[in-house]
This record gives sequence, C-alpha cells and structure tokens, in this order.
Amino acid sequence: MANSRNSRKLNDEGALQRAFERALGEVLARVFVCAPDSPRRLGVALSGGLDSTVLLHLASRYAAEHGVVLHAFHVHHGLSPNADAWEAHCRREAQRCGIAFASRRVEVDRNDKRGVEEAARIARYAALGDMCRASGVGLLLAAHHRDDQAETVLLQLMRGAGLPGLSGMAACQLQHELLGEGVALGRPLLGIARAQLEIASRSASLIHVSDESNTDTRYRRNALRHEISPLIETHFPGFGALVARSASHAQSAQGLLHELAMIDLETCKADALGATLQLSALRQLSNDRADNLLRHWLYRQGVKLPSTSRLDEIRGQMLDAQADTHPFFDFGDMSLHRIGMRLELHPRAGASPEEPIGLRWAGEPEIAVPQWRGRMLFEMTPGAGLDPTALRGAALTLCARRGQERLKLADNRPSKSLKSLFQEASVAAWQRKWLPLLYLDDHLVFAAGLGMDVRHFRTMPGVVLRWIPD
Repeated sequence: MANSRNSRKLNDEGALQRAFERALGEVLARVFVCAPDSPRRLGVALSGGLDSTVLLHLASRYAAEHGVVLHAFHVHHGLSPNADAWEAHCRREAQRCGIAFASRRVEVDRNDKRGVEEAARIARYAALGDMCRASGVGLLLAAHHRDDQAETVLLQLMRGAGLPGLSGMAACQLQHELLGEGVALGRPLLGIARAQLEIASRSASLIHVSDESNTDTRYRRNALRHEISPLIETHFPGFGALVARSASHAQSAQGLLHELAMIDLETCKADALGATLQLSALRQLSNDRADNLLRHWLYRQGVKLPSTSRLDEIRGQMLDAQADTHPFFDFGDMSLHRIGMRLELHPRAGASPEEPIGLRWAGEPEIAVPQWRGRMLFEMTPGAGLDPTALRGAALTLCARRGQERLKLADNRPSKSLKSLFQEASVAAWQRKWLPLLYLDDHLVFAAGLGMDVRHFRTMPGVVLRWIPD
C-alpha cells in the first residue's frame, strides 16, 4: 500500500528512524520500568499536521517490527471550518497504515478567561486521556520537536518563570496532570529539528493538513515562531538547538532540587506519609530551601503552585505567626492551615448543616451522619460512661454550636466554654464548624474534637462516644 511504502522511505532515511527509536526506547524504559513485559499498546496524538503525521509513520514502522498495537487519537475542537476535513484525513491516514483510530469531539468556549489556546489545550489533553484509557493505552506519544522546545522555553522566559518553566517539556512524563490517571506522555521527537521532519515528509511524500490558526500572530507562540524566531536566527544561527540544550541543563538542575526536596521532606514531615509538615524543622532550612520543599509538598498534594511572591507570603506568615494563631491560605478546592506546630492541607469544607439532626441508637457500634460528613461511634467500656439503657430510649440530637455552651471534661476540672476548650486544644476556628455537638434529652453530653461531659456519666460500665470525620 502507498503508506507502507512511505513508511519504508522514512526508514530508508535511516538516521531519523534510528533517532526516533532510541528516544522511544528511553521513554519506554522509564514508563515500563516496573512492568514485567514490553508494552503491547501505544497511542499517537494525531492532529493531521506535519509533525504528528511523521510521528505516526515512524511509530507505525516501530509497531510493525515489534508486535505493538498502535492507536491514533484525534481531537475535533470545532474551532475551524476545516475541522471535519481534518478528522476525515486523520481517519484515512490511520486506516492506510492499518492503525486503530479514535476521535473525540470537544467544545471550547471562545470566551474562556484562560484564552482559546489554553482552553483548547486543556480540553484536548482530557479527551486524549479518556481515549487512551478506553483503549487500554498507557503511553501516549506527542509530536513535540526541538523547535517547539525552544519556543516553550522562550515563552516561559518572557513570563519570568523559574527552573520548572525554563526546563521546557520533558521527553517523558509519567503523570501528566491534564491526561489524567494511568496515562504517561512521551515526546520521542524532542531532540529532532522541525526541518528534519519536513525533509522526511517530502522524501516519503506524506500528506498532511495545515491549521490556518498557526499563522495567526495574535497568538504569542505564532508571533514567536513567525516573527521573532527568524530574526533571532539571523543573528544567532542554530539558536533553537542552543535553547533546547539550556532546557536540558535546567531539567538537570530541577532534578537535583527535586531530590533535595525529597530529603528535606523526610526531615520535616510530621506524619509517616508526609501529608503534614513540622514547623520546627522547616524553620531550620534557608528560605530558598524551604520554598523548594513547600513547592514540592504542595505539588505532591495536587495544589496549583503559587507565585514566588505568594510563596514568600505563605512562608513568612506560616513560620513567623504566633503559636496561638491559625493563619491559612486559600487554594481553591484546598486550603493551607497552620495548626499548632504543623502545616496541613484540607479540602474546602463549605457550610456545615444549620438544622439539628435527630438520631436513634439501637445498640449499633456506629451511626453514619452524611450531613455532617462523619460517623458517631458508640463504644462499650468497663469504666464510666453514658447509661446504654438511657441512650436507647432517649432523643439524641446532633447540631452545630450556638454559643455559650459549656463542657466538663474531667471530674477534677471545672466546666469551661467550648470556645476556651477549643483554644486549649489548638483546634482552629475553621475546623470547629464541622465538629458537631450531641445532646441527650436537651443535655449537652458530647462535643466532637473535645470529648464527653462527665456530669452525665455513671460509674458502672457504660457507653463512650467518639466522632470520626470522613
């Protein structure tokens, strides 16, 4: 078939195919290092443009020789009047190569505040990730090349990015935040110049489509590609390769910072999983080292990384605040809190229930209360506790604090207001609203996060209450 001959021509060029397979081998070694066998399925992100078309044919040659099932995935954005034609073209190319093809249509809001480019990119990666998972593909190949890398680094430089941004694109990402779980991203053409891909395409007589938006210099990347890069090239020939080399140096430096952050996390973590940080240990680090650890820690927990100025503010307030204060920072779905001598991240809880909730205890060990996102545990104890008989026949009510409530936690301690007890226990104000109170026949007998009121205990074996948040 025509495209089989085209693929052979690409292979006859020799150098390109060998460079591609070396790069792909390095990607596979990273992605499947723990897998017992080589991958049996790979995916190619196919837009129909020159770069992805060359990638498709290089990958199809590799797949045929190594017994790998190759899938081509196309995303139809609907932003161009030619989108239907591009989708049909990609389908034909895949069929000619004997490759499985899938396409997904997405809607992009042209008025998205992030911009059309960014909104389309987010939608595209999400659709590609979904198609990979549906086809059992764990590694998706993208056609980013060396010129793309240079453009990315220059754009990041113009934004004032740090090392992560100046590192550009990685040849392999085991977890890409936009693709979603279970799909790695590989860029086996990242060391190859676009000019080489153009030569290979002409040599193999490959057919590709052209996106008219790629010439629109209102988009920054296009302006860089068509207006700025040619000017730089006249004064600094081959600058793209040099910028890409600088990106690789930045990647190495960023890798060392990552290793340092892992070492510091072991020193500063306040729990076995590293979900919380000890302030006393964090204070022993230099500002730069503390910032490096905080970025790493926030990223591990899925938080969008703050700007340098905001990170300075976070470090200053969290490390220097008085022990009895509870500063916090909002990260959208998550919030960062200082509780005692720890830093903790918590999901945004929203408003707790306003109306009281009646409970009926029939002797079960626990009662789930989804409205309060938790469970009330009833534990029999040989010591003092609530009378189980009285509990079974009583009206139990779970409700929020109203103010002026008091609790006596021990026989040798006076009763105190809940506000004072929460302060003594270092329970932050934001936590208190999701700690319900339990009333037994209009008597406050338990406050989540604090304990039970001993004035309602009996000395014989009874029931002890505990609250477990979900």
